Amino acid sequence: MIKLGDTGKNIDAYPQRALFEGVINAVAHRDYFLDGTQIQVDMFKDRLGISSPGSFYRGEKLGKTYDLSGIISKRRNELIASVLVSCNVMEAYGTGFDKIIEEYKGEDEAHRPYIYSFSDHFTLVLPDLTYMDGVEDSSVPVLTFVPVANGTDYDDKVLSFCYYQAHKVSEIAEYLGISASTYFRRQVLGNLEKQGYLESSKISRAMFFKTNPDMVTVN
Repeated sequence: MIKLGDTGKNIDAYPQRALFEGVINAVAHRDYFLDGTQIQVDMFKDRLGISSPGSFYRGEKLGKTYDLSGIISKRRNELIASVLVSCNVMEAYGTGFDKIIEEYKGEDEAHRPYIYSFSDHFTLVLPDLTYMDGVEDSSVPVLTFVPVANGTDYDDKVLSFCYYQAHKVSEIAEYLGISASTYFRRQVLGNLEKQGYLESSKISRAMFFKTNPDMVTVN
């Protein structure tokens, strides 16, 4: 609640309709052929992210974009979408993103929803309207952790890079400016996973690594 003179105004952290549309979009358009994957909802102090396995259907790699209305809706799962339309939880013409934009209409730049898409997943980010500073531009946080046994000079950067989002070996190596060598895979990533600092998952044929939040502290 915020004070307005002699009255108060209640604000939801996440507009109900925007959150609903985000979840329905993920259920309707995820790639169900990627075994061992699931829709993931991550909540942080300044935002909520809904990640869906698979890139946009027949769409290009977008990276990060605030132009949700410019994304053309293309159905990957016609049967699932039709069932959701019949249940009146999804409209026939793919206006979910437009409704999300409408819910955040009038908010400042730091509270604008956005999407980032890669070849194997896409994520819708909804800013927390009760967090007054908006979404912080800190995709690589500063971490504190107990030194890793048999660790390397790369440990700190790897754990920071993989804290908010899981990354492939090639992406981590590119971020560090080194090659994805056998040494890097075994002595750096393998050791971090063995010591419990990294958690691995496999999407299709690619291995992804994400920092175990129980082993680190964000400064």
